[in-house]
Amino acid sequence: MWQRLRGQCMYWSQIRMFSDLINKKATYSLMKFQMQKLTLNFILFIMGTALLPIGCTEVPGLGSIAPDVRYKNRKQYAISGMEQNIGDFLSSSSTLPLNFEVVNVWETNGHETTSFNEEIPVVTYKAPIVGGESEEELRLKTDTVMKPAVSLNPFTGKVEILEGNRIPAGEYHFDIRVSNSSGSTLLQDAVVVEFKEYEVARWSTGMTKAPEIERVADAPNQIRFVAHLNGMPLPGDRIDFTTNRASGFKGTFVNDTPEGEIWKVNFPVKSAETYCSWQIIEEVGGMVNTTYVTENMNFVLGRPGSYVIKLFK
Repeated sequence: MWQRLRGQCMYWSQIRMFSDLINKKATYSLMKFQMQKLTLNFILFIMGTALLPIGCTEVPGLGSIAPDVRYKNRKQYAISGMEQNIGDFLSSSSTLPLNFEVVNVWETNGHETTSFNEEIPVVTYKAPIVGGESEEELRLKTDTVMKPAVSLNPFTGKVEILEGNRIPAGEYHFDIRVSNSSGSTLLQDAVVVEFKEYEVARWSTGMTKAPEIERVADAPNQIRFVAHLNGMPLPGDRIDFTTNRASGFKGTFVNDTPEGEIWKVNFPVKSAETYCSWQIIEEVGGMVNTTYVTENMNFVLGRPGSYVIKLFK
């Protein structure tokens, strides 16, 4: 009997030891899980604290204008007299739609900007064009309205420049107000447009240097071409523009003078591949030999007036 009781005691003692072991392991696993959870929460807290300033800066509230709105390529170039649309606005994360308004326009050297408001006749269509219309039918489908030479599109923010403007050469700065349903912000010096009255786009390497253009008077609307050969100017009858004339600048020949060849033109004179021929006179063995050499160039004249273009060979 005593042996039986002793065996039972040993049995229950082993069960108690096994149960204590399981409880210890469970307690250890629970403590380990809680430590891992605390560590993860701490890491997430640190990351959230670090990212908080970035989130506040880059994500504006609903109905707001982002602090980094601006125009792409703030400095732009234009040729007076030519049509051009300027300015790609970067709205960033601003609430759309945006509206735009010019607050002020000023020129770097203090020149007047009244030419921006000069009104230019613009032909607009008030009915679809289906093709085959007579001149009278086209006239009934169009209308002529007066618009300022330079304006700002209130919905896109583009600076719209009309053909036929008479803006003098200069660097013009635009202060622009941008607004939406939440308010507005003023972008000072938002766009800078440098206007040129003319431009030499390219010239052939056979010329000794680039052609030179000078606007010498407000009238008449003409060009006087002066061709130089070996450093000396030639009279008008020693130069010619008949080569590939159809592709050259549009104009009407006026006269050959001792000072050069004169052409009447309508403005603007748009970009065109123009060929000029020099007459070369040489005396060989007592005989006068006449030859021609041709070079090409591409130029633009925007603002109406009287110009002199010098060519060098």
